[in-house]
Amino acid sequence: MSLLVVSLYLPHTIHFNLDDPSLVERVISMPILSRSPSTVSQPYDAPMQAPTGSTSQLLTNSSVQSSAVPTPIPNFIRSLASRVTSTQNTPPASPPPTADVEDFFFKLSTPPSAASHSAPNLDSVSGIPGSNSAMSVEFERNFRSIYARSLRKAAAAAAAAGKNSQAATISSNLSNGLSNLTVSNIPEHTISEGSSAIASPTSSSFSNGLLTPAIVTHPKSRASSPPPAKHLVTPRSKSIPNGPSLRVAPKKVQPSKSSPLDAASVFKSAPWSVVKYHKGNGGLRNAIARAEAEGAIANKLWIGTLGMPTDALEEDTKKVIGRVLLAEYQDAPVFVSDSTLEGHYTHYCKDILWPTFHYQIPDHPKSKAYEDHSWVHYHALNTAFADVVVANYTPGDTIWVHDYHLLLVPGLVREKIPDAKIGFFLHIAFPSSEVYRCLPTRKLLLRGMLGANVVGFQSNEYARHFRQTVQVVLGIAPNRDDTIDYDGRRVAVVAMAIGIDPVSLRIASEDPDVKRWRQMLRERWPDKKMIVGRDKLDQFRGVRHKMLGYERFLKNYPEYKEKAIFIQVCLTNIASQDLESEVSDIVARINASTHVVSEPPVVFLHQDISFEQYLALLHEADVFVVTSLREGMNLTCHEYIFCQLETSKGPLILSEFTGSAAVLGDKCLLVNPWDRVEVAEAFHKAVSMPEEEREERYKKLYSEVTTNTCAHWVRLFLNKLDKTWEEQHQKN
Repeated sequence: MSLLVVSLYLPHTIHFNLDDPSLVERVISMPILSRSPSTVSQPYDAPMQAPTGSTSQLLTNSSVQSSAVPTPIPNFIRSLASRVTSTQNTPPASPPPTADVEDFFFKLSTPPSAASHSAPNLDSVSGIPGSNSAMSVEFERNFRSIYARSLRKAAAAAAAAGKNSQAATISSNLSNGLSNLTVSNIPEHTISEGSSAIASPTSSSFSNGLLTPAIVTHPKSRASSPPPAKHLVTPRSKSIPNGPSLRVAPKKVQPSKSSPLDAASVFKSAPWSVVKYHKGNGGLRNAIARAEAEGAIANKLWIGTLGMPTDALEEDTKKVIGRVLLAEYQDAPVFVSDSTLEGHYTHYCKDILWPTFHYQIPDHPKSKAYEDHSWVHYHALNTAFADVVVANYTPGDTIWVHDYHLLLVPGLVREKIPDAKIGFFLHIAFPSSEVYRCLPTRKLLLRGMLGANVVGFQSNEYARHFRQTVQVVLGIAPNRDDTIDYDGRRVAVVAMAIGIDPVSLRIASEDPDVKRWRQMLRERWPDKKMIVGRDKLDQFRGVRHKMLGYERFLKNYPEYKEKAIFIQVCLTNIASQDLESEVSDIVARINASTHVVSEPPVVFLHQDISFEQYLALLHEADVFVVTSLREGMNLTCHEYIFCQLETSKGPLILSEFTGSAAVLGDKCLLVNPWDRVEVAEAFHKAVSMPEEEREERYKKLYSEVTTNTCAHWVRLFLNKLDKTWEEQHQKN
């Protein structure tokens, strides 16, 4: 008997090792037919090798994807300056965190005032202001490939004209991999002669003004971000009758923008290895790993996608990958088309479900245009998952489905295996019935969830909302014991909050890099109260509300402008640019209110930090602040509590609208993020709290997070699922 863990992403993915320059040349020479071509960085001209445990390695931020249409060279060059300048307002794609963070606020020699209200200063590359490692990967890829094609043309033209020395020089530059090329030294003849070139699928990046190969380790998605034109409403235009054509030559057939790039041969011959995948639900991965280590799970099979585009992979390649993952890592990959994965996740999950479940009903043209189109992909991906679950199921197995990406899977599996033991857990918030009922697919989603024997939530509030929603939408009233009778079965609805993994956290905290960063923090701000926050910068995390509350706090208690430092770390994206601008304005206003320019009250970091730096901040912080407007469970504040054991045992300011508030209760400082006066007073109480009260609160908080751990959560849920299924089985 095995536990089948079903989530959108597997804990492992595939890293293609593409190092051979000859294979780079093969890819450069391929015609571009796709809106989103496959990308490679370093090809090998070697047969595919199956990975072993020793070849697995940890990679983070190993790929950057772009779905922009390749640009012809004249328009590309003319718009170069404006496009590069515009990247100053664009969040970094995936910058190396350590160096930037150190320059940003850890270096004693660099005053952080200039950087505290804007992104890290951008260096000038080759005379183009604002270009840096955060520059658009599309720009880098286009520039390098266009210039490579231009060099080939220029070399051929020089050789034809008898200018052999010039041709040799150009060919030498090309064979050296363009390692010494910068944007400023593009010869004029290459721009004109290469005007018909189109961007190649090779990827590169800037390093100290030079173009160097980037590390892109898997194919590029072929999916087009917008839905097909037939799903979009376009204004009617006046009909113009077709006149006689003046063409005297046959019309050239143009390739479709959605035609695939024939890169399958590249990835078929490239060696690959299995690496850990760090996106997705890290709390779930930690929970399953710790439960396995403690013996709570004997046999496990993880079902999910690779989290990477797979259209460019041949079927034989997919089969080999599937066999290796299954045999060596107990992973069963689900392969769906790139368009299905993108339509499911980017459009339906993120544009429809995520806002609705966080109390923001999507009611704008973009979401309406995507809704019908993306639902087809959502249903298709859930169906593909259900098929893989059924194919790997044996009688006696336990199926545990996770999160809002797969709401239909329990019901789809139940149709094919009526007596299966199925559990479902929703890791995000579940809204009230008045909000949920606005979803057009409300009944289908609820019926999918009710296919499980046990439906779990992070808090009693979310479980209560679910029961009420089932009654309102489906007309099924809950029983007195909070169960729901559906389709001849009794479904248990439970609240079980996930926890953290203290064992792994304790081991990671002993890392020498963590200790080094802790020492740097203490030296940087030895006599100040250090207030820390770390959030994704989106509309639900409440970063703007947090800053407004801190601004009010400093206005009411101006002495803390010099006594406290607020370090706010934010991971931004393109969709959050307007919000980032608003928050930056508030931070600038706060920092402008002090007369000590070199010591601003706020350090606002527009990028994520390394795990070692993150742990150092948790250990050295005097106060941690979470003001999410809605959030299923904030495990960051749980980790903060654990890391404070040997330091200041600092207070926690926590939004009452998070699932963590139901777990930690009044042992922390609960606030309403919309009440900036209350938030301001919470800041003051936290920084001025007497030591005795601080220790008393911390003692209770520490007991909570070390008792209700992630392994305890796994055991609790699986025991409830076993009990519920057994009762139903005996009844039948």
